Amino acid sequence: MREGADIFGWRERNKKPGTRREGNWLVGIGMASAVRGNLLQPSSAEVKLSQTGRLRVRTAMTDIGTGTYTILSQIAAELLGLEQGDVDVEIGDTDYPEAAGSGGSWGAASSGSSVFYACEALRTKLAAAAGFEPGAAVFENGLIRAGNKSRRIAELAGEDGITAEGKIEPGVLNDAYTQAGYGAHFAEVAVDADTGEIRVRRMLGVFAAGRILNPKTARSQAIGGMVFGIGAALTEDAVVDTRYGHFVNQDFAEYHIPVHADVPDIEAIYLPELDDKANPLKAKGVGELGISGAGAAIANAVYNACGVRIRDYPLTLDKVIAGLETQKK
Repeated sequence: MREGADIFGWRERNKKPGTRREGNWLVGIGMASAVRGNLLQPSSAEVKLSQTGRLRVRTAMTDIGTGTYTILSQIAAELLGLEQGDVDVEIGDTDYPEAAGSGGSWGAASSGSSVFYACEALRTKLAAAAGFEPGAAVFENGLIRAGNKSRRIAELAGEDGITAEGKIEPGVLNDAYTQAGYGAHFAEVAVDADTGEIRVRRMLGVFAAGRILNPKTARSQAIGGMVFGIGAALTEDAVVDTRYGHFVNQDFAEYHIPVHADVPDIEAIYLPELDDKANPLKAKGVGELGISGAGAAIANAVYNACGVRIRDYPLTLDKVIAGLETQKK
């Protein structure tokens, strides 16, 4: 909250609603906190090093655009001292070791931890093959090194390769600690004093989610969540025909979601954090942290702009106008 307030210019906010005006636009800023439970699911993985020096990772985990291929190849490459391009990630097949799948912000932490343990097991096997103590072995540039001796790990794989498996499941730390990722959302909006139209001008999200495995993809996920928040706050509404229980607005022509013109100057920042209670990676989920609180920050900004407090989504102009008319009475 402190970091976001400094960056966003919270000190410039006037606490009294309706006091900042630019022409016909009433301007306000608001914020809301974000908390998303950090979930860990049972997950398994298999890794195999071939004689050519390529590492294969297999797990039934999925990638629905969330970057699983990238994350798992990064983890495996770093642990085995390989280039990321030397790692082949094969996922999404039920013949592979069982995994949690995507959803609930547990994907990277769960599948990543299983790959972590599988690579740790493979490191132990390679150290034994090289005649090194596992705790003293260093893996880098395709080599395993201990003291002044080194071997190419590809040479240790043999014709059939070396395989290892790893598994993660919730344990004592999951029971002993309440775990969550945290954040703070800040939003600036403008409200038309006559029509009640709301326009989001800028947004900022500041988050702490343990070790960030990939800053670029994590930032994209947070921004995507914040865009979800704009949709939830201002446009999205599932209208039900109560006679039959059918949804009236069943397509994107009538179920309104944000488009480019609706998405303002938007930024997401992650603060440095390592959470040793979360999992071996010390990482926490980011997928849904970006949406938690985003819509509330917009609603609070609308109140600061015009003094109308709306407590049900979406914040449409008819609700704003009704609130403005109530103020006049």
